[in-house]
Amino acid sequence: MPLVLLSVLLCLLMARRSWRLLPWFFAYVIFAVAAGLARYVTQNQHSPYLWTYWITEAGYALLGICVMYEVFRHIFGDLRRIWWVRLLVPGMFVVSAILTAGRAAHLPPDLHSKAIMLIVLGELFVKLVGVMMFATTVTLVPIVGLQWRQYAFGVAFGFGVYSTVALLATTRLSILGIGYASFWSWALIVAYSCAVLIWLRFFSATEKPVPPGSGTSLLLFEQELKVYRKLLRRN
Repeated sequence: MPLVLLSVLLCLLMARRSWRLLPWFFAYVIFAVAAGLARYVTQNQHSPYLWTYWITEAGYALLGICVMYEVFRHIFGDLRRIWWVRLLVPGMFVVSAILTAGRAAHLPPDLHSKAIMLIVLGELFVKLVGVMMFATTVTLVPIVGLQWRQYAFGVAFGFGVYSTVALLATTRLSILGIGYASFWSWALIVAYSCAVLIWLRFFSATEKPVPPGSGTSLLLFEQELKVYRKLLRRN
């Protein structure tokens, strides 16, 4: 099901020429379709499938980071000139890295390969960033007066839903053990399918243009604060 939905999404992105607006997300969807096809072809061959699985998981992690940063740039635009807004993404990366490092000691003992361990940790890092990015977006978008019907917000929404379910399901799996594996795998499939459906919903409609004054009030407030600070220093 995710592969079918991703194929439809890719066609929709091509029709919308979305590579101009969100090139990293467009690359992510192309990679996801190719990765899904590769896994389907090799699913009955143990060794080729394992290689395909872990290589594509690494690709998902790397592209996921690029998409998250791209989404942040599009959503907040000129607001990145404000110092604390510029610190949001590095702050999320630092917090996610700390949490990921904390989980490294709890990885299953059968992960002998360092490469596989790094991929697993990379996936965890990306999911943590996805959850934080979505939470930050939901919190700040109404405050700064931006539009919800933006493609970038839809991308963040989809990643946020999938990452949240994946983190909860994986944590549950680490507690309950292999007996929970079937439910875990189905939970990830359903969650990822929901994420793709969210992306389809957002990209199926025409993106509303961002009003010229969006976010201006926050920028003006920041500039006024600078003026007041200068006056206080002179006095």
